[in-house]
Amino acid sequence: MGPVSWKNASTLIVLARNRLSQAVISTKTNDVQRLLPDYNCMLLKRSSQSKFFANAFVFPGGATEVADFSPSWLDHFNEHGFNREKLASQFVLSQRDKVPLYADPPNPDCIPEVGYRISAIRETFEETGVLFCKPAEIHGQSNNILKADDLIEWQKRIHHNPEEFLILCKKYFLLPDLWSLYEWSNWLTPTNMGPKRYDTMFYVCVVDNIPDVRIDGKEITQVLWTDPYNAILKHVQGHIWLAPPQLYELCRFAQINTVEDLKMFCKERQQKGIERWLPIRSQSEEGYMTILPGDSLYPVPNDTNALNIEDGESSTKNAQVLKNRICFTSPNLFRIVCNVIDPHGHKQPKNLVDEMTENMRLSKM
Repeated sequence: MGPVSWKNASTLIVLARNRLSQAVISTKTNDVQRLLPDYNCMLLKRSSQSKFFANAFVFPGGATEVADFSPSWLDHFNEHGFNREKLASQFVLSQRDKVPLYADPPNPDCIPEVGYRISAIRETFEETGVLFCKPAEIHGQSNNILKADDLIEWQKRIHHNPEEFLILCKKYFLLPDLWSLYEWSNWLTPTNMGPKRYDTMFYVCVVDNIPDVRIDGKEITQVLWTDPYNAILKHVQGHIWLAPPQLYELCRFAQINTVEDLKMFCKERQQKGIERWLPIRSQSEEGYMTILPGDSLYPVPNDTNALNIEDGESSTKNAQVLKNRICFTSPNLFRIVCNVIDPHGHKQPKNLVDEMTENMRLSKM
C-alpha cells in the first residue's frame, strides 16, 4: 500500500441569526427550561450519487482550485486599497506552528490564508448561490448592477470554471469578504475511509439574516437550516446523517447561545491558531470510536495507521485518562467524551445526546 495522500479543501460553516428562536424546551412536569441558540446552521445534503459521503448533510465547501491562489487576486485587492502587506497583517496570524495547508502553499506568490478563504467563499457560492462578497471601496461606481438573474448565471459559470470568480469580482467591483470568515479548524479524512480523502480548512461566517439559497438539485439535493441541538437530534433520530467532523463542531457550537457571543468568541479564538486533526477509527466493545488528538489513546506521531487500539472502552471508564473521542454504538447513536483542554482556545463539545436522553426521561415523569 502506497503512502496516503489528501486533496486540499476548504469549508465554510454558515451560521445565521434566527430571529424567531430563543425557543424553550419544557418538560411536562417540572417545567425545566433550556434556551436554544438564537442562530441556525446551514447544512447541505449531498446527492446519493456523490462519491464522498453520499446522502450526508455537510457544511458548504469542496476541493480548492488553482484559481483560488492566483496572484491576480492579490492584484485585485491591491487595486482597492489592500496590498499584500496589509492583507498579511490581517490574516497571517502566526509565522510559526502553521498547519501544513498554510506552511506549504500551492503557489509561492500567494497568501494561503487568503487563498483558502477565497476557496471557501467560491465553493459556497457554487453550491448555494450565497455570495459572501462586499463592494470595493473605490472612487466612483460601477455601471454594472448584479441582479438575482445574474447571480444564477454566474453561479453556473463559476461552477464550470473557477477562474470566473475573479472575473465576476472585477466586473462588479466586489471583494471576497475575507474579513467575515473566522479561522476555525482543520480536519483530515481518516486513512481508512476509502480512496477520496481531504485535508480541509474550516472557517466560520456569522450573518444577521438567513440568506436565500439556490441549490442545483443534482450535487446538492436539500438545504437545512437548524440550530446545533436540533441538528444532532435529527441525526440521532435517523432523519439525517452527519459525519464525525460535523457532529463534533455542532456540539462545540452548542456551548454558545447567542450570535453576539459567537462572533466575539470566533474573533478572539482565531488569534490562537489551529491544529490539524487526523481522526483515528478503532473498534470498541460497544461499536467503534473516533479518537482525536489529545486523547490518551491517540497514536504517537508517525503511527496514525495503528487502528487496533487496545483497552479503548475500558479507558473511557477511567476518569484519570485524557479523553477526546466520539463513541458510536450505531451510525446514528453516539456520545462525545471530552475532558481535554484545547490548546487553541476551543470550547469542549457539549454532550448533547446525554442531555437529550435526560430531557426524554424527565418528560415521562
